[in-house]
Amino acid sequence: MDIYLHHYPASLFSEKIRVLLGYLGLPWHSVVTSSIMPRPLLMPLTGGYRKTPNLQIGANVYSDTAVIARGLARHAGDSSLFSAGFNGDRIAEWADTQLFRVTVTLNFRPEALGDMMSQLSAAEVNAFMADRAELSEGASITTFTPDAALGYLAHYATALDASLTKDFLLGATPTVADFSLYHCLWFVAANPVNAPLLEPYPRIRAWMERIAAFGHGEVSEADGEQALAHARDSEPLDPALNSTLPEGIAIDDAVTVTPVDYGKIPVSGQLVAWSPNEIVVSRETKQTGRLMNHFPSAGFEVARSP
Repeated sequence: MDIYLHHYPASLFSEKIRVLLGYLGLPWHSVVTSSIMPRPLLMPLTGGYRKTPNLQIGANVYSDTAVIARGLARHAGDSSLFSAGFNGDRIAEWADTQLFRVTVTLNFRPEALGDMMSQLSAAEVNAFMADRAELSEGASITTFTPDAALGYLAHYATALDASLTKDFLLGATPTVADFSLYHCLWFVAANPVNAPLLEPYPRIRAWMERIAAFGHGEVSEADGEQALAHARDSEPLDPALNSTLPEGIAIDDAVTVTPVDYGKIPVSGQLVAWSPNEIVVSRETKQTGRLMNHFPSAGFEVARSP
């Protein structure tokens, strides 16, 4: 099955997956989406889920990088990414939540945001800000001030720099923790105003160079129509997970799956599997044929449809 990554270049979570694809040596098709809604060729694949990126392997669609990483490891037959167990998983979760909020706060400071927004027209700036306000409606992506974010970064970076005594965070080979931490610091380094914040940390910069050296792998350009056609021409593969279901929900139930933090748009489908790490629902549309949509178990809420 071909791999399609639905992403846009400046997306930090997309960079996590791009460099992971390079590390795993998996060829993939790049489908560049808009950084803001609407995304008419993507929504049929995701069922309405609107965060970036989304990964498609045939007619299996993975949303949220936590489950994308697991899906890619399974596809590549590489168990080493999750070999660190609890330690690797918890570092990855911390990076994808707390460190993410720190880096977003830093990059959205007026002085840092100005560099990015200077490349856009006034109409594009207004559309971007309106889109992000809608995405975070009812929740807050950032929860502290820029000054607090600067303090957090200095605290975390000092401890990280002192602990990087091996090639990678937890040993001689990278785990999911490395890729999750990397994309947040990549976001800081990519902003000219914030990049100097990492200069005092030579071990961090050397570690980032080792991750970046994996590159993005063998990439070919594609578009949303090609991705939809590939989904229609493919049959979804059952992930064969051992389900652990809460009371009151059964396999084949009609359910909704909704992020608990922001972008709280429910995806409706028929429950296929629910393991400690992964939720899978089946959906079918005229544009895509039958799909299986994958979400992480942590950070998503499952409810029976009325």
